[in-house]
Amino acid sequence: MAPHAVIAGGAGSTMSLDQVLAVVHGAEVVVDRAAALRVKKNSPAPKSFQPEEAPAAASDAAAVASLKQALVRAAMFYKLLSLVNGKSGVRLAVVESLAALLNACVVPALPAADSDAASLAALAAFLQGVGSAVAADGTQQKASDALAAAGIQSPPGLSAAERAVMQDGQSAAAGTAAICCHAGKLLLATANAVAVLSAEALQADVKALDAEGVESQPHKGALLAGEEMRALLEGSRQVNGKKAGVGCLPAVSNAAQVHGALLEALNAAAAPAKAELAMAALPAAKDGAAQQASSPTLASSLLLLATSLLKAAALSLSRSEAISSRLAQVAASAPAASPDEPAPAAVQEGMQQLVAAAAAAVDASKQQAAAAASKLALGSGDEPLPSLAAALAAYAAFQALQQSVSVEALAAATSLRLQEGLPANGVAAEAAAVPAADANDGAGEGGKKKDKKKDEGPQGMQLGKGTALLRTYVEHAAAGGAGTSGSGENGLESQLKLLSLSGDGSVAGALQAALKRVAAALDPQAHALTQHLAALRAVIEANQAQRKPKIAKGARDFMPDQMAIREVAFGKITGVFKRHGAVSIDTPVFELRETLMGKYGEDSKLIYDLADQGGELLSLRYDLTVPFARFVALHGVGNIKRYHIAKVYRRDQPQMARGRFREFFQCDFDIAGSYPTMVPDAEVLKTDTFAETAVPPASAQVLVEILDELRLGEYEVKLNHRRLLDAMLDIAGVPPQKFRPICSAIDKLDKEPWEVVRAEMVEEKGLPGPVADRIGEFVVLRGRPMELLERLTAAAHPLAQHAESAAALEELGALFGFLDALGALGPIVFDLSLARGLDYYTGVIYEAVLKGANVGSIAAGGRYDKLVGMFSGKEVPAVGVSIGIERVFAIMEAQLRAQAEQAGGTIRETESEVLVASVGNGMQPRRMRVCSELWAGGIKAEFGYKVNPKMGDQLGYALKQGIPFMVLFGESEVAEGVVKVKDLDAGSEEVVRQEELVARLQELVKGKAERRIVYHQKDDASGK
Repeated sequence: MAPHAVIAGGAGSTMSLDQVLAVVHGAEVVVDRAAALRVKKNSPAPKSFQPEEAPAAASDAAAVASLKQALVRAAMFYKLLSLVNGKSGVRLAVVESLAALLNACVVPALPAADSDAASLAALAAFLQGVGSAVAADGTQQKASDALAAAGIQSPPGLSAAERAVMQDGQSAAAGTAAICCHAGKLLLATANAVAVLSAEALQADVKALDAEGVESQPHKGALLAGEEMRALLEGSRQVNGKKAGVGCLPAVSNAAQVHGALLEALNAAAAPAKAELAMAALPAAKDGAAQQASSPTLASSLLLLATSLLKAAALSLSRSEAISSRLAQVAASAPAASPDEPAPAAVQEGMQQLVAAAAAAVDASKQQAAAAASKLALGSGDEPLPSLAAALAAYAAFQALQQSVSVEALAAATSLRLQEGLPANGVAAEAAAVPAADANDGAGEGGKKKDKKKDEGPQGMQLGKGTALLRTYVEHAAAGGAGTSGSGENGLESQLKLLSLSGDGSVAGALQAALKRVAAALDPQAHALTQHLAALRAVIEANQAQRKPKIAKGARDFMPDQMAIREVAFGKITGVFKRHGAVSIDTPVFELRETLMGKYGEDSKLIYDLADQGGELLSLRYDLTVPFARFVALHGVGNIKRYHIAKVYRRDQPQMARGRFREFFQCDFDIAGSYPTMVPDAEVLKTDTFAETAVPPASAQVLVEILDELRLGEYEVKLNHRRLLDAMLDIAGVPPQKFRPICSAIDKLDKEPWEVVRAEMVEEKGLPGPVADRIGEFVVLRGRPMELLERLTAAAHPLAQHAESAAALEELGALFGFLDALGALGPIVFDLSLARGLDYYTGVIYEAVLKGANVGSIAAGGRYDKLVGMFSGKEVPAVGVSIGIERVFAIMEAQLRAQAEQAGGTIRETESEVLVASVGNGMQPRRMRVCSELWAGGIKAEFGYKVNPKMGDQLGYALKQGIPFMVLFGESEVAEGVVKVKDLDAGSEEVVRQEELVARLQELVKGKAERRIVYHQKDDASGK
């Protein structure tokens, strides 16, 4: 069945590599009507068209190697897309001629040159009736005859400007890249399966493919490849610990890493190939010169792809060599062979010849890749980029890997057949060949499990679920089948005879014929392989579900009781924010990469970058401050006081015990806009140690108010000024360009001793020792704000004599005056070692830490007056604080669990206030009705799901969950129109009429609002 038509130039449509491959395989190309009108509108009027004289045919054209037909079709389609995407001035007739050539399967002979220019020039000449076309059988046809066969009676001709546009760009290289990337991923899937089939043939140790081994290498591609290989081997008894095996073989152990690198190289090469699909052709310059700039990314990524393909091919050859060198040994220890089978030595020699031929192809491809790399590295800026040479090198490497994998598959299947021997009859053989192909793990008719001994075959061989399918597929192909997993009458018996090389003809000839059939079956562009890979994918996905579940490093799941603690903390924090008149906003979890880069100093390396999803470079947000600054700049916000609670992401080495994660919540409070100096800072920093029962004053500061309400323990707020820090470094003799790196080192003083920080400054940052020592004299200064400020502002002190630090000290004096007037300097510590490594801080900086707790800072912030200006060009002053909520959660949880353990209780998971219970049968509808009335009254209630629950079960559930009240009724209560309300904390009971139940419970539950710990001891039954 012909592929669906591919529409070129559709409004809002995005072309994919799949569509390129569909065109390569013969899909009809239809130029979108709107795109055709657009091309026609931008082309010159027919009267002004001046055709250029057709060039003379090249005399040596026959001697120049031509691109393969698939590559030519891909190049033509890319060129057509660039014409319909842009405003190049090329006539619609040229676009329609390209579409007609593709639809008529006319393939011009295009030279395999270094750059695209020569190939595209030949394509332009073909449209002028010059050159030749290559038929499916390899014969050549004159251009004029080929155009006529395509329904183009007269060539459209080209103007000089049109010829320049046709020769411009990287269409040929991009088309070849598209084929390599698309088919390469299918070939990689095949290579993964063949590699583990070889591991079974070699009875190798595959422990390096275990999750622990692969995950020790932090490469995404390796993780995916290892996971796929393990799934294919699920159920195999042919690997690990076999005495007759080869043990740990590097060609097997390194497979996941090498194949993972290939996957990443395929993705890297696919990116520029996809970008070229959206390329818009530009009109020629006035002098007729081409204007399209070629990106070197395509060539360099293709050379990387060629290297990765060749490394995978070399590994495949190593496994093939290991298998072929053991064939005679395997045959000698196998069951007795039939008299008409060839000698094992002949089989081994024939297989080694195939391996040598594949190795020669790999060597030739290596030389081609090296030549292309040399041209790219040594070419001058004026020379055309050798993009096509790089693309052809990648394509040659792709073909070399395809040949190597085919040889390896044949070698592995042959070795396994020799190990197992010819079965006694076709039925037994079929059972042996597919021992575990069933995805439901051996379950047969009626759901009964098959006898394992029967599944293992005559010699006890049991392959993996995926590799068993592959083995059958390869055997069938080698024996002359169509490359499917099935077999017809006596199919398997005939397969085995041919595969064991019995019958007429030489061993080498039989192997060559078998290899040709296997290569056709494993062709990534063949429909049969696509079907087989789908079957393997089903096995992989079925077996992946059986993996032991695990969570990503640096992330956590939260149990219901933990979520209950989080909700309490969020409620208290949000309450403080709202009490200060803050509004809530939200921003996307991802931002443009350019938005985040350059704002975090050395910590920018911790930003998570996302894979390309349509042309935008995106990253997960690192914090909430930079997105807020972008928000203010984008929306032109004036004065705003906002809070934001959301998750952020950092590619850090997690330290779970210390509250350092890769995904975590931040709770930010910021004030942006023009206000009197230090007034917003005072609101953020003002400390009020009010009593727990008192209502806090309206001006109570945010940071300390939150810490007081959360009751985490004794804490201090360290404070410094960024301009004071810069002045300190300037006085010490630090060059300005090293201010930020040295600040990052100083910022570690809360975790490392001065000796370690000094060593980093001197040995890693290149700071002279005396300069570092001078810094050490400053960073040891800390104390009560007013006392230290008085020392630093003394006329003789260096900081008082420096203009920047003097201004900073003046601001701090104003701030301390505000806080002192509010009686709020208690927990504030003026600490010159506080640095805060983020680049965007410009003024006051602060950090809250718990005394005696080794958890790092629990809140931090500062002034950042220039951050908004980075986005809008207009500076908007801002100051804010961020609560380290994850560390707060950890502390709260530890405190609550300690309290619960001490009281013999547990942390509640629900906030249910009432359990509706019943005695007797048939009461479930009534329990549901009563519960509905309670819900309508705003009461948190539950009812049991069991139809006729036992009283003991209902009471036990209520006590376990800490539900304070139980509504109970039976047949007598229903008859009287009353219910019993039990206070489980007090152990009391009262009878309430049904119509008064909601009002009574609304009164009773008011005193149970803050229950978070369930106490099981009677003297602590209140749970408060």
